[in-house]
Amino acid sequence: MLSLAPAASAGEWVQRSCSYGTEYIPPEGWEAKAYYGYSEPPHAYCEKVAEGGGLTVYATPYSGDQDFAGQGWIYKPPAGSSIAGGELDATLRTRNGFSSVVSIVAERAVSKLCEYPSCEHYEGEVSVPAGASEVYVRAGCVATTEPPYVCHAPDESKWEHEGDYAYSAEADISSAEIILATKATPKGSGFTGSLTGETVSGPGTLSFTATDPGPGVYQVRVKVDGNQVWAETPDDNGGKCVPTGTTAGVRVFDAFQPCPNETAVHAEIHTAILADGTHTLTVEVEDAAGDVATVYSGTLITANHPVSTETPLPPAPVRGPANGTPASESAVLTAHWNSSKSTSRLTSSYGRPHEIAGKLTNAAGVPIVGALIEASQKPASLGAVTSSLTDPRTNAQGGFTIGVPRSISSTTIELAYRSHIGDPQPVATQTLTLRVPASIHLTVSPRVTSVGHTIVLRGTLAGSIPPGGKKVLFEARTIGGQWLEFHNATVNAHGRFRATHRFTFPGPVRYQFRVVCEREADFPFLTGVSNTVQVRER
Repeated sequence: MLSLAPAASAGEWVQRSCSYGTEYIPPEGWEAKAYYGYSEPPHAYCEKVAEGGGLTVYATPYSGDQDFAGQGWIYKPPAGSSIAGGELDATLRTRNGFSSVVSIVAERAVSKLCEYPSCEHYEGEVSVPAGASEVYVRAGCVATTEPPYVCHAPDESKWEHEGDYAYSAEADISSAEIILATKATPKGSGFTGSLTGETVSGPGTLSFTATDPGPGVYQVRVKVDGNQVWAETPDDNGGKCVPTGTTAGVRVFDAFQPCPNETAVHAEIHTAILADGTHTLTVEVEDAAGDVATVYSGTLITANHPVSTETPLPPAPVRGPANGTPASESAVLTAHWNSSKSTSRLTSSYGRPHEIAGKLTNAAGVPIVGALIEASQKPASLGAVTSSLTDPRTNAQGGFTIGVPRSISSTTIELAYRSHIGDPQPVATQTLTLRVPASIHLTVSPRVTSVGHTIVLRGTLAGSIPPGGKKVLFEARTIGGQWLEFHNATVNAHGRFRATHRFTFPGPVRYQFRVVCEREADFPFLTGVSNTVQVRER
């Protein structure tokens, strides 16, 4: 008996673009533009953020260019979603033009504008307001105030950076986080399988098509009498549907369309673990923004245990179906990190993909085929909670692999095999550990300065930040000298930090700066050190 009852609430998700910590992310959803006769659209240099790249636009006019000629990037939200906020890390520079970040809200422009001569340099976060329909990043030249009213290339001597060519304006977006909201309602259609019938014994199946017009289908859950008996991401969209973290409880993805809008779902439930009788079967679909809808509600009748007229014997424990062929009470479970081939312990940097390879056999070495391996992970921090990973099944050789998310911290991973589904205790287990140093990315501006002037050191710390923030230490040295701590700062909930330093002694001298994040009980990472940035004091 089928009852469709979609009930969903508005959700949010975050799309990251260009750079986050040491990761380089394609700027999906950003369109390159050339304005007012400018010769070519811009190019993305997200893989060169450490050298000052990013979503970069220039206005480098030739004599005779139109007023406002230059380059731009424009971002529009994906279909089914709207902009609910966000932040851009922006650097704006001008010589005789303008650079800006513009958000369009109800046909009104909300901007951060840097226009020569009142503004020659701005560096910091630019907020994207909720309700914006579009976000622009622009650089343009400004025409002369006298005939022939055209743009002219600026005097190169007006800018202090070495090796720069003559441009009127430049804008760089080193990283972008756009919060997207959706009121999409996930749906399901075409329900088939034995679980949709009147009476079921043994394994029951359910197949249907799940759809979501917003960020896509993230997870499907099957419940019996309100208790979850099956949950799975039916299609990870080539890894795009795997969150890279969370911000204030909202999932973060690196893709414009993280999860598929439509995907086939096939679930198998072992009804032998249920009491005989009438049950309520429900199916929920959740999209990437956390919108949840009940797409199926029906009656399930199970009959697995025949009624006997004889005097009953003392009840024996009811066991679920055998787990694999041949299921074994003396199974041998082995596993290791694929990158190390033979060890269960691994130390690796943040953001790298890792894979666990394993094998399940009986005591005689015969592979156990089609067995479910349970996988869970617990971060290496005080009060951490255990969560489930993808549960693989063994192949014809008894082998299996488990992909570990790139955003994982230092953690302990537990693998378990139960000879029968639903057994209270596993018969074979294996423990693996992963140790990850803190991942810190540091930038500095400007890179050339002099006594009495100030530099700005800004950066990001990857991973889930503890409540109250995380302290990081700033260190400096001359080339080849000893590192000395000179400042500390607290990382905010978005993983960002900032500090300034004013030079009090004259140059010339070259300094190096870095940031250290020390290990603490409530932060599941080893001590980590950022990239080194260099500043020349004239």
